[in-house]
Amino acid sequence: MPQEVEGKPENAAVVLVPCPDSGRAGCRIVHRAVKIVLADIPEVVIATAEDCPKGPKRFVLAIDASTTCQASIILRQCGAKPWSVLSAAMVLADAGLIKPGMDIVARVEELAQALATAIKESLVDVLDEARERRRYREQMGAVMKRFDGIWSKVEALPSLNGLPEAKEKTPVGLIAKRARNLFMKFDEVMPPTQWAEPHDLFQDALLCIAYACEGWAAGDSDRWDHNLEKARVQIEPLKKRLKP
Repeated sequence: MPQEVEGKPENAAVVLVPCPDSGRAGCRIVHRAVKIVLADIPEVVIATAEDCPKGPKRFVLAIDASTTCQASIILRQCGAKPWSVLSAAMVLADAGLIKPGMDIVARVEELAQALATAIKESLVDVLDEARERRRYREQMGAVMKRFDGIWSKVEALPSLNGLPEAKEKTPVGLIAKRARNLFMKFDEVMPPTQWAEPHDLFQDALLCIAYACEGWAAGDSDRWDHNLEKARVQIEPLKKRLKP
């Protein structure tokens, strides 16, 4: 199975994990179906359970051939949590395509096509969300580069010891201005629905950075410390989501 993987699971919008290929008709249907989906949807990759990222962070769809051949169980044993599980036997039975005593071997291609259609239908919403996240990451690339420049200068500021000299205040005032300008830039980027809260938190953190810098320039250590610490907390949720 590893030779069938195209791309890397950690870079895919959706990772399909079929049951292990035991050679049974049900497994043949599942493996043929995921190959059909792979050919039609470029954001999808096929992977083994062992290759999948650990935890529930990725869009991993487990496809079980039957109650005795389950990719979902193997995934969980590997520490990966699928966002959804699809039972091939249930899908095909509900569609009236398989019945007791039916010669499944002679209809592998037909049933695989039907299963592939069901898989693609189940991916509509999650692909839309994944595409929205990809669009957002692309738009936020330049924004985060500007933030990194601001944040590196903020973290490089020395500890306050009274009122800074006038020549020290000017560059810090520019940092505050840049933070406010970037705050406005955030209104131009629409986050995915599930990322709206961390997006707003990060945007608010930019105001905290501006307030902190203004506190530093005024020699107000309480204003500097309070707003800087608040900003540190508020930038983390979005930074975690934007990690590759």
